[in-house]
Amino acid sequence: MSGNAVLVSYSEIAIKGTYVRRMLESRLARHIQFFLDQAGVAGDVGKIPGRVIVKTENCEETARLISSKVFGVAYTAVAVEVEPKFEAIVEEATKMGLEVIEPNETFAVRARRSFDHNFRSIDIERKVGNEILNKLSEKGVKVDLSCPDKVVYVEVREKSAYIYHSIYEGLRGMPTGYQGKLVGLISGGIDSPIAAWLMMRRGAFIVPLFLDQRPFVGDDYFNKAVDTVKKLREYVPSRRYCLYVAPMGKIMKAIVESPRPRYICVLCKRMMYRIACALAEKAEAHGIVTGESLGQVASQTLVNLSVLDEASILPVYRPLIGLDKEDSVRIGKKVGTYDISIRHAHGCSALPNRPVTRAKLSEIMQIEKELPIKEFVEEALKGVNQIPL
Repeated sequence: MSGNAVLVSYSEIAIKGTYVRRMLESRLARHIQFFLDQAGVAGDVGKIPGRVIVKTENCEETARLISSKVFGVAYTAVAVEVEPKFEAIVEEATKMGLEVIEPNETFAVRARRSFDHNFRSIDIERKVGNEILNKLSEKGVKVDLSCPDKVVYVEVREKSAYIYHSIYEGLRGMPTGYQGKLVGLISGGIDSPIAAWLMMRRGAFIVPLFLDQRPFVGDDYFNKAVDTVKKLREYVPSRRYCLYVAPMGKIMKAIVESPRPRYICVLCKRMMYRIACALAEKAEAHGIVTGESLGQVASQTLVNLSVLDEASILPVYRPLIGLDKEDSVRIGKKVGTYDISIRHAHGCSALPNRPVTRAKLSEIMQIEKELPIKEFVEEALKGVNQIPL
């Protein structure tokens, strides 16, 4: 059954205080309009208390698009909008039920009412349920309020009522940018783009940064990083977005030539943190995001992570810290970065045979005394290249 409106529901936004809620509702509506414009879908985005309403001729396409790309959306539904009058609601809800309920299926009617009306939610449920049952009981159709095969939903608002029978689960979370900016370290592997995506889902605007270690990695490794950020870009409600690429080949050469090869990975990560923090300060970001997961590789032990943190002047956010690889794979498939991340590429050739798992900060700092840390960071920042996406 075709509808004439798309109902957009949100969850966390609804529990905020009045000022914050209104601000987030407006941001969410703008983001929805942005994605419709980008997709070339004509639609009029409006707000009513508790919902965003989109009027469009392409309701199905619009509902799917919004639920799959816009952070902050709990679900979308293709709805039929009618006057908030009891008779009109019953007529349309019954009509929908008769069209979508198949023989021998069970069904339920779920109604919610806001504002003052001369009828209750339960009045709608009983009346519509009886109308449908009277017409379909001979086909084996029954009511099941616990686990029905089909549900007819009715939402009665102040000036309109919305009737629908299925929903598209959204990404939930909060609108992008609500919490400010973070610099996301992107490697092209499975974990780093997922970490960035999860922080985007919580309202952060991610400034993606690739630390270019060529010639110690291949061009195909660099290309993977670019492609993963292109996929992340699909979730960004901004007309201008780019990947920042900082040269790190010279720094890697100096690290590889250091007298303690077991410390290469930790030294490398500490330099990455410093460069990311320098870019964050320039971009007015509040911290950095990494894809590290506890104990996954040698540099991600509790001891080594504490050593890495010492090099950062800003908070380091690790949304994957308690997840295992299968968790990341599952999210990566949902986001769309997984197939890109598993492409074969020539990874870092500087990996030591036996990387240290319990680095001593005093030894690290002794090694770094021999390196021009400040000059390396400044040079990397000056050499940053922006790739528009």
